[in-house]
Amino acid sequence: MDPKSTSHPSSAELAALLRGELDPLRVQEILDHLLRPCESCLESVLNAPELETDWERATVELTPKQDADYDAAIDRAFAAVRRHERHLRGQWAQAIKILKRLEQGDDLDATAKLPLTSGGYAKFRALLDRSWALRHEDPVRMVRLALLALKCTEQLDARTYGIQWVFDFQCEAQAALGNAFRVAQQLAKAETALGRARELFELGTHSPLLEICLLEREAALDADQRRFKQAITKLEMVYRYHRQTSDDHLAGRALVQQGLYMTYAGESERALRILRRSLDLIDASSDPTLAYAALHNQIWNLCDCGRFREAEKQLFLIRPLQQHAGGRISLLKLRWEEGRIDAGLRRFERAEQAFLEVIAGMTAINRSYDAAIASLDLAAVFIALQRSGEAEEFVLTAYQTFVALRIEREALVAVMMLKYSFEKGVATQAMVGEVAAFLRRFENNPSLKFEGKAWEEE
Repeated sequence: MDPKSTSHPSSAELAALLRGELDPLRVQEILDHLLRPCESCLESVLNAPELETDWERATVELTPKQDADYDAAIDRAFAAVRRHERHLRGQWAQAIKILKRLEQGDDLDATAKLPLTSGGYAKFRALLDRSWALRHEDPVRMVRLALLALKCTEQLDARTYGIQWVFDFQCEAQAALGNAFRVAQQLAKAETALGRARELFELGTHSPLLEICLLEREAALDADQRRFKQAITKLEMVYRYHRQTSDDHLAGRALVQQGLYMTYAGESERALRILRRSLDLIDASSDPTLAYAALHNQIWNLCDCGRFREAEKQLFLIRPLQQHAGGRISLLKLRWEEGRIDAGLRRFERAEQAFLEVIAGMTAINRSYDAAIASLDLAAVFIALQRSGEAEEFVLTAYQTFVALRIEREALVAVMMLKYSFEKGVATQAMVGEVAAFLRRFENNPSLKFEGKAWEEE
């Protein structure tokens, strides 16, 4: 067989096909290729400007039989597209029904009982959607369903979808599996799955939208592995793509994520600039949860920068969106920020009440690390209120928590220095504040070094 019959025809050949200028033998080879079907080539045919031209004005004279052959060839190409579209519509309808069954009971049991007539593509879509929906409540099931979705893509018929599109579906499933492993804190497996997704992408249609999805997944893993520079760079590519396609909301979402990773990296001022830009782009009415996240991160960074008046102004903007906070943890963190603002503006009694609520709330949901840092914030308030004995009690409790959590040596040294300062009676509000701020940053960036500037000033 001629090698050309197994490769993609060039854009010039597709144009010549539509103009009736191609050798009949090559016409048949291209049609065989189109009718596999090959989605990317069919799309090129359907979008070609030659379809709008008048066939009678073609520069090459055709015999009636050639003219009929060419018309029949184009008709077959269009028929293949219509058949494929009907098939996919049917699969999407099945996917919706399957997803409803998965949502009603045990996912794995429901999957096993699906009718044999359920299509592989429909099951793949439904399983992927259900897996994503479980990301906040059950990472283990999220992984299991992503694995099942991947198995469905491995059984898809290349003759029905086209080999490159099957690779695209497998890439999407592998990326979802990698993200599920990441959520479940199985980072080595996540790295492997996303590496395989990248390989499959190169074998597929090179869909720009699929690559953007893959870049977002890779950036999230980079951030979890403390590779913040790489994560931010990938999200810059995502941002530029959405700006080029005039999707401001998705561009704004990429900036919100960039701002979060800059916060983790300790680049608060840079994060603030990015987050301000994001608020100009995102559509708060259609995605209030994203708008809340952008404002929340902005307030957090303003507090880190000591700009408490500005942070307080942002509180008025975020309050109408509190129902979209995304859960108890987010609301507790907002209350924490209110306490930090009150402390920064020397409203110490109000700050005390806020921090006590945060400590109790974080303890109740087993967020011991956060509760311990909030205890240090409260200790700083007690020092300001000249209640040093109470401050020392909360510092000792926080120290015991950090020891039990087996925090990294650098963080433990900072807490030990603070505990020793209380034992010697020389602890200051600045010392407590410096340790609390360091531990907040250290949780997301363990490469940081504790400087101990407050000790140098004494």
